[in-house]
Amino acid sequence: MLQVAVRLPATINEVGEYLADVTAFEAAGAAALWIDDTGLDPWVLLGAMAAVTHRVRLGCILESDLGPPPDPLATLQKLSRGRTMVAMSQPGHEGRRIFNAGPNNEAATGTIFEVQSADQLDVAPDAHIEVWAAIEVPSDRAAWAETLSAYEAAGATGVILPWNERVLDLLRNPEPDDRTDLLISTG
Repeated sequence: MLQVAVRLPATINEVGEYLADVTAFEAAGAAALWIDDTGLDPWVLLGAMAAVTHRVRLGCILESDLGPPPDPLATLQKLSRGRTMVAMSQPGHEGRRIFNAGPNNEAATGTIFEVQSADQLDVAPDAHIEVWAAIEVPSDRAAWAETLSAYEAAGATGVILPWNERVLDLLRNPEPDDRTDLLISTG
């Protein structure tokens, strides 16, 4: 089954709303939540996210060449119970390589590719690493189902979507005609 991850904004306007979104994405079934290192201190933000979640994997996509600071990651891995990942560009490798953030985890566990369609994904059939496609949010539920099917058929582990107001709704209600959430809320 194809997994879905969400790339959250690197800045926060209202911390309560931000963390509410984090818990809502976990409850809706997101496999991972990603942030960039371009806004607030990503390690502190991931620590706050770890404190309010239990299952979802938490990751930081490094935009800078500096790499992760080693000291906070041990604490962050403890707070997240080992769910923290780091993705960074590496010379000689296509896409961003994903690493577990714990000590002595030199081997990459996956790769994130920025692609426009599933046809652009190059997945080796014998690969033992995760392959994630960073894509745009599909326009509607029918396109959502089509997109997920195409990436699953291409061999992707999952897709990473940028946060917007439709992503949570798509995760909660993936079927085109499934609006039971509205029936429940209105009685």
